[in-house]
Amino acid sequence: MKVDKSKAIISIFYSLGQITLGFLLHPYQTMQTVVHDRVYSWMALLPVATLFGIIIFWKNLIVPFVRNFFSCSQSGLFLCDWLPFISKVVILYAWLWQGLLLYLFVRFFFLYSKK
Repeated sequence: MKVDKSKAIISIFYSLGQITLGFLLHPYQTMQTVVHDRVYSWMALLPVATLFGIIIFWKNLIVPFVRNFFSCSQSGLFLCDWLPFISKVVILYAWLWQGLLLYLFVRFFFLYSKK
């Protein structure tokens, strides 16, 4: 039986998206499942890539777009003053999210390695 390449690629991206969303919405349950099924343990590193993607996307696309769209150098719009703070909060959240996932990975790794 021959597997269609496009369907395989769509299936891979669907699985990666589903696990990433699981890490975001239900990190405890998703990490427990990922670590328990040792085949998917490498996916615990997926949020690191998502974290760096968020940082790059935020700093290189969102912040310059808002600065240019609202012409922050000429106007006194409150969003322009709050933009660095919002940027730091988003990046801090991403780092805390990754720290939580790392903690859960280590916790479940040692729990299931004893069996």
